[in-house]
Amino acid sequence: MTTTSREYAEALFELAVQGNVTEETSEGLETVISALMQTPEYRALLASPAIGKEERLNALDSAFRGKIPDILLAILRMMISRGQVSALNGMARDYEELARGYRGETVAVVTSAVPLKEAEAVALRAKLEKKLARKVTLQFRVNPELIGGIRVEADGRVIDGSIRNKLDEIKEVMNA
Repeated sequence: MTTTSREYAEALFELAVQGNVTEETSEGLETVISALMQTPEYRALLASPAIGKEERLNALDSAFRGKIPDILLAILRMMISRGQVSALNGMARDYEELARGYRGETVAVVTSAVPLKEAEAVALRAKLEKKLARKVTLQFRVNPELIGGIRVEADGRVIDGSIRNKLDEIKEVMNA
């Protein structure tokens, strides 16, 4: 996260809350990011200082006007005008983080040695929601180096119940 992307995200989020369009703005960001990922040459056009600013702004308007909230379009126009299109992905991530907090949600990154079964994931989500007192969206990663158990990262906290962590703790005690 860069300071620039965070500043744009905070400004966009504040405007979205004031206009009561936080969800529409999230959807609009998804639309824009998806379009730019599918057509990298379009992203390059929007970011290119070799192309006139008005031409880049017109390209943005023709692609997204009426399809995304006006406040999002205005922020994107500002980013293009200032040559800061590179901050867009970070801004989108930061905005979503702010929006999730506003909705009382959080994301927990769950790393396990093998993929969790559906029942395990459901039980884990329920326990985390109770512990964190908010809705939790789980993102799963697999890392065989954990050997067994799981590692959960949420709201700046880490719960490491992996066998790798336990072995490292034993090793540390033995080497002390």
